[in-house]
Amino acid sequence: MDSGSLKRKRPPMIEIPNVLREISAPEEPRACATAAQDDAVWFSAKGVGVFSLKGRKKFMEDTHKIVCCPHAKKGFFGVYDGHGGSKAAEFVAENLHSNILDMLKNSPGSSAKEDAIMAGYLKTDSEFLKKGICSGACCVTALVEGEEIIVSNLGDCRAVLCRSGVAEVLTRDHRAGQEDERRRIEDKGGYVEIHRGAWRVHGVLSVSRSIGDAHLKDWVVAEPDTKRMCLTADMQYLVLASDGLWDKVENQEAIDMVMQSCQPGPKDDDLKENVFEFDCISTSPSSKLKRISLVKSNKGNESDFGTENGSPAQKSLRISLAKSSRVGGYSPCSNRSSDNWKETDDEFSRETETPLKARRISLAHSSIRAGCSPRCKRSVVDSWKENEEKSALVDACKKLASLAVTKGSLDDVTVMIIDLAHFKNLP
Repeated sequence: MDSGSLKRKRPPMIEIPNVLREISAPEEPRACATAAQDDAVWFSAKGVGVFSLKGRKKFMEDTHKIVCCPHAKKGFFGVYDGHGGSKAAEFVAENLHSNILDMLKNSPGSSAKEDAIMAGYLKTDSEFLKKGICSGACCVTALVEGEEIIVSNLGDCRAVLCRSGVAEVLTRDHRAGQEDERRRIEDKGGYVEIHRGAWRVHGVLSVSRSIGDAHLKDWVVAEPDTKRMCLTADMQYLVLASDGLWDKVENQEAIDMVMQSCQPGPKDDDLKENVFEFDCISTSPSSKLKRISLVKSNKGNESDFGTENGSPAQKSLRISLAKSSRVGGYSPCSNRSSDNWKETDDEFSRETETPLKARRISLAHSSIRAGCSPRCKRSVVDSWKENEEKSALVDACKKLASLAVTKGSLDDVTVMIIDLAHFKNLP
């Protein structure tokens, strides 16, 4: 038989009627867009910033809670790391703070606060178990009230205090491999074994304390460790984070990054001085000769900036003025478009390699153009400093989360930084 006759014939093309071609396919559900938005979540308020980054899991399982009294030295802060789903972490974020605060109201005195907080944890745990959901959540919470701070935790979420730039761990990780936790589990008839490279309760759960986990509740308890401290002048920041951070980033390494990102610049006083110094420069269009004289004097002194007396911020301002005059062809005090000011600020930032200074010079420029009085300028500076503190806290959280991912973290990462100076400075 001819080999050519054994070849399969190509099937005829299917013709699609024009009516069907005109029907547009339905749009894909926008779950991906929602997931992309949920990959990173951040929030900032006065005295606190938080940032969450989704890991390799399909859904984000970390949650957090911030409850602040704006005119009182009180605040509740919590970071919750879910496992086996997000239901437990979401339930804890909605209910734990309420249960704890209710228990504290009913506590007879300050000596019973630890018991009240434990009762709040246990109540939240029992309420969630009634739902019959098998997921669980590790927790770390901080309650700031008056001159006292109370930190509690379950599982491997951790609280680290920055005391004069030195890391101080306030909590103890509850892991199945710890001797005291293993003994407690075995005394209750359970067991701990190594599975997938880690000690686990019944070979399943690596933490020995959590809210939820109904299938292991006889051994995985919801009794937190609690520590009470008095706020002192050397306490600067408190970092609450899930194990997605602490598994990869050392305690002191995290505190060093927080200090680097959140500490205010040493030139805050120089900023105010420079703002008032610029108030002496006339903004009237008729004072062209004065502006030209100022630019020429700056050009003539440009070579002396390295040796002249004065603050670095004042030198940078003079350099920026000279450059803006040569590049933009106008006086720094003239009312021109904001794009030219932005261009000048960008050059200043590249030259000094400190974006913080660029923002300060931009503030000074905007105050000059607006013709603010000294009182208005003080309020502008104060408002700017407050916004900068908020953004600095969130920026530090983002940097820590990114550092954990760079070091290989595959888990969700949630970082919350509390500026304790906010509570100490309130009247």
